[in-house]
Amino acid sequence: MNKQLLLCLLGMLLFSACKKETIPAAVTASTETVDNVSVQNLEFTYLNARGQLKLEDKGETTSSGYALRMKKDSIIWVSVLPGMGIEAARFKMTRDSVYVMNRIHKEYTATSYDFLSKRFNVDLDFSVVQAILLGNYQANGSEKAMNQGQMQHVQQLRENLLFDYFINGSNLKLQQLNVKDQGTGNTITVQYDSFQPIGTVPFAHALAAQVLQSGQVSDFSLNHSKVTVTDEVLEFPFSIPSGYKRL
Repeated sequence: MNKQLLLCLLGMLLFSACKKETIPAAVTASTETVDNVSVQNLEFTYLNARGQLKLEDKGETTSSGYALRMKKDSIIWVSVLPGMGIEAARFKMTRDSVYVMNRIHKEYTATSYDFLSKRFNVDLDFSVVQAILLGNYQANGSEKAMNQGQMQHVQQLRENLLFDYFINGSNLKLQQLNVKDQGTGNTITVQYDSFQPIGTVPFAHALAAQVLQSGQVSDFSLNHSKVTVTDEVLEFPFSIPSGYKRL
């Protein structure tokens, strides 16, 4: 898989964090108590955002802008924009499929989560990706909650994936998420920082992430310039031009 496609996929997986924007009426504060866990998750219908991401992998650094749209629990759409108004890649994820289009090399991929899980050697699905994007806590079956000073530590086991959530007790927001595939040893560590309100809900303005896969480490930093949420319907265009090669 070439770097532009990898950048698009990993940018999608690890995006969060948005800078302060006009307070949207569509946002609601959702403080949930699950057993002994209290959190404030961002609730919305549609999300529209822009920002910058940086990938450091094998001694190389790649930077790009992006545009992102989401329909909660339904669609994630990303356009990778290196500059000068040129789109390098486009991505669309639904609950059962993943689509990636590389405009530079005129290639595209239409595949399933099973394929991506095998390719990246870590179990992936829509709900996992969405939770990472939003910095939201997910209650899921059996879990162990522990208080560590001002931090709540919640541990969950979902088949092969071990989730460690660290929730800040002062703002009730996820501050760090560790995901480990116990079968392969691959890990994703995401840290959320610089919280400012979107509506009444704190939301991370900065994100730092690290992926460990097959002994190789990739680092990501994300800083986003704009985010709005709305009840108005957004479009998620994804049309493959003629002549593009399917991978």
